[in-house]
Amino acid sequence: MKILFSPETFDKLRWLIEPLMPGHEIHVADPSEVGDLIAGSDVLVTGPMDVDEGLLEKAPSLKLVHQWGVGVERIDLDACSRRGVAVCNVPSGGTGNAEGVAEIALMHMLVLSRKFFKARESLRKGRLYSPQGVSLWGKKACVVGLGNVGQNIAIRLKCMGMSVRGVNRTERDSFNSLGLEGFFSLDRLAEALKGCRFIVLSLELNDDTLNIADDPFFRSIDRGSYLINVGRAELVSRPAFERALESGVIAGAGLDVFWDEPADPGDPLLENPLVTITPHIGGVTDEALKGVARTVAENISRLEKGMGLKHRLDDRDRVR
Repeated sequence: MKILFSPETFDKLRWLIEPLMPGHEIHVADPSEVGDLIAGSDVLVTGPMDVDEGLLEKAPSLKLVHQWGVGVERIDLDACSRRGVAVCNVPSGGTGNAEGVAEIALMHMLVLSRKFFKARESLRKGRLYSPQGVSLWGKKACVVGLGNVGQNIAIRLKCMGMSVRGVNRTERDSFNSLGLEGFFSLDRLAEALKGCRFIVLSLELNDDTLNIADDPFFRSIDRGSYLINVGRAELVSRPAFERALESGVIAGAGLDVFWDEPADPGDPLLENPLVTITPHIGGVTDEALKGVARTVAENISRLEKGMGLKHRLDDRDRVR
């Protein structure tokens, strides 16, 4: 089969991909080139790029669009369904992806709360015992979104000696093992935020969660709290976020997702000492790359053999 990977960063992963997909014709293309190269392709494996009707009409042989990871918000599922093109993703739990994102959330919390950049300044100035940090131990955190990522975050925060509240659209039996101080449905978000020093967003982005962190959200949190976003940038209204940051409503923010990706190097938030930003690397680890690649390769093998595909999606079934 002809398998097209996009974007061009997949070229750096040929060492991992090709041994898992022997006998297949593998091509890598920039998103701007996909439209010219997709004709004759059986499978499109995509990172962040738009897959819409216009692209699909150029791909009469396409049988499968496979997201390299979880988020499929840029794939037109209805258009794929109309053309008989399957869409699959890679659930984050158990592949190293959710585990890696949980680690990056914890990293941002520690860098902010222990005032890492001020500590570096103290070193340059020959100071000891400065700055005073904020301990995670004994603090209360609210994890908003309890999919695979959110559950992994909650588990790690409990290990740090934190009290953890969880927020999710629906309650599941699996939440019982997380040791949550309390569970809140999404419509009780404002109530859940009260008294929490750390707030972690790990929600899926959809019409209901777009800009969920808006002015009322920031009015609900305690002054001096920290906001961590490892979900999607658009969960947060940037104007409301900037107002909360400038007014001191939030003491700092850690972002592994940004409103423009890649971020503009001249964006003033990149220079703000109260904000730590990483380039969407939560799930970019050695274990996650191997776990995602194995899952994609298995589905391509199943497609070739006429077997049912794993993690197949439609508009009602999104897995995070």
